[in-house]
Amino acid sequence: MYHEIEGNLSIEPIIFDDDELIARGQHYPYSEIESLEITSAPLFSSYGILTLRTQGKDHAIPFYRSRKSKLELALRDFNKLREGGDSGQPGAAQTAQTAGRTVSDPYEELKKLKELLDLGIVTEEEFNIKKKQLLDL
Repeated sequence: MYHEIEGNLSIEPIIFDDDELIARGQHYPYSEIESLEITSAPLFSSYGILTLRTQGKDHAIPFYRSRKSKLELALRDFNKLREGGDSGQPGAAQTAQTAGRTVSDPYEELKKLKELLDLGIVTEEEFNIKKKQLLDL
């Protein structure tokens, strides 16, 4: 997977590489990313905020609102990769659980997933599959 969300002089590009996210001069291995979501993209603002959570800390990463659809596509691919994609291999979320890290409340996870569905980042089918997993149905 490779996606580059272009920046310009005041906003740096966001790069989704094979195994890490590169933003604002920092390298974030996918295995260390706890969550990644668009938390703000006001209608009349020229930029939005991508919030990356790693090691219990949130990092605000600005992006140009005109690049939002490209960022949403990158997030969709990122989430597929986290869930193990088509390979059947455990994704980063499953790896974090087995590594003894704290697993968040399934209802909070479901709320976040619903937001991703509403934004069009995940499909209805992906939402329903993950919902069943979270609620042990």
